[in-house]
Amino acid sequence: MNTHIDYIENSHDDDSLVFSEAEIEQFGLQLNDPQSNIQLKKKILGILAHRGDVQSYNILKTYVENPDVGLEEWAKFAYGECTMFLHADICSDDDYANEEEWVFTGVGKKNNMLRIYFMVLPDEGKLLETWQHDIIRNEMTYIANDLNCEAIEWFDCQPHYVGFSLLQPTTISILQFIDPAIAACNVFGNFLIPDYYAGTGIPVGKEIDQIIDIVYHGEEQTFETEEQPY
Repeated sequence: MNTHIDYIENSHDDDSLVFSEAEIEQFGLQLNDPQSNIQLKKKILGILAHRGDVQSYNILKTYVENPDVGLEEWAKFAYGECTMFLHADICSDDDYANEEEWVFTGVGKKNNMLRIYFMVLPDEGKLLETWQHDIIRNEMTYIANDLNCEAIEWFDCQPHYVGFSLLQPTTISILQFIDPAIAACNVFGNFLIPDYYAGTGIPVGKEIDQIIDIVYHGEEQTFETEEQPY
């Protein structure tokens, strides 16, 4: 599973604000203890990320410099989210909007939203028609609004796929959005397959063809999407 998706779907299960400063300090000790197991450390990273206070920020700042093997990306994501939340609390909206260096990859600038690129596909060998594009735009937008997503920023409607960029709350998982959204589209004729792509970068050129092939056939191929500045 893509590390960023794993982080999104599994780092929001706990209410970070219920823990005391003493408990957060203990979490910091456990995070840096080589004997602590990886799943506990993932839980701690998720809690610290969403507190957005100075205590959690300092713990994550130290940990991200020397993370455990296998948690390098988790540490970076947690530190980035905590930094964003903390900075949003101490700065005005205008200051925050102008501080580009604080924008964390994959995270929207407003309302603690995560920016996810989705690609949905028709049955293999079939093409999407204009009326189906309209349904996809309408139903995806409706489900996004119903889940209090900030926005679908844009759609890329092509005959063989539809890609779009969603600003999604950190409190919901990708599956909570995309599964009912595809199902809503398929009420009008079952023209989308249940499989899809979700990631933080926008694929271009051959990357799109690779993704389509992987979604249809499950082939394991390695590629990197180009991160966009947004």
